[in-house]
Amino acid sequence: MSYARWFTIYGPSYLNALGWTALTAVLASLGAVVWGCVLLLFRLAGGPWGARGVDAYMQAFRNTPVLLPIYLIYFGFPLIGLPWPAVICGGLALVLQNGAYVSEILRGSFKAIDRVQFDAAKSIGLSPWHTFRKITLPQVLVYSIPSLGNQVVLLLKDTSLLSAITVTELTMQAKLLTEQTGAAYEAFMVVAILYLILVSGTEVLFRVAHRAVRWR
Repeated sequence: MSYARWFTIYGPSYLNALGWTALTAVLASLGAVVWGCVLLLFRLAGGPWGARGVDAYMQAFRNTPVLLPIYLIYFGFPLIGLPWPAVICGGLALVLQNGAYVSEILRGSFKAIDRVQFDAAKSIGLSPWHTFRKITLPQVLVYSIPSLGNQVVLLLKDTSLLSAITVTELTMQAKLLTEQTGAAYEAFMVVAILYLILVSGTEVLFRVAHRAVRWR
């Protein structure tokens, strides 16, 4: 069967799975950035214990495979009375895992900020919170855009692991079509093409964003 005919027949199923993949990746990416900012704030304002706590968190998540928190949340939450949908459990695992990497990216960008700006903020009476919100965070996010783009691409590809807990994203849809038709090659080739389109679009989006907001 030709790819054109294959996609004509099964296109709606792929498009539905593509929508779930894109939505999960977007929401998980936003959540990871927000969580990474929170971890950075804890590190900066939490004193020695805050920094140690963030370091311990990062070591735990950066040195374990993504599937581990996916399984722990999906199978563990029902045991404590939280039977959340699989897509929510998987998305939360991606946020927690990628938030650790985002926090390190933001910390590296924070070190690139001229210390004189913090002295200037104190001299005009800005509180630590206002300094973080108005001076630190905007610059950190701008400096971090290229690295954040790479992390979002990794997160996008990691959404394929949610097929392990029955989330019907692109990889799971290909598995289902393989079981229905016996044609594994066509099913997964279409998925590969769709992932290439998603990743390429994400990279272009972050390049455009970086050119639009970088300091002149």
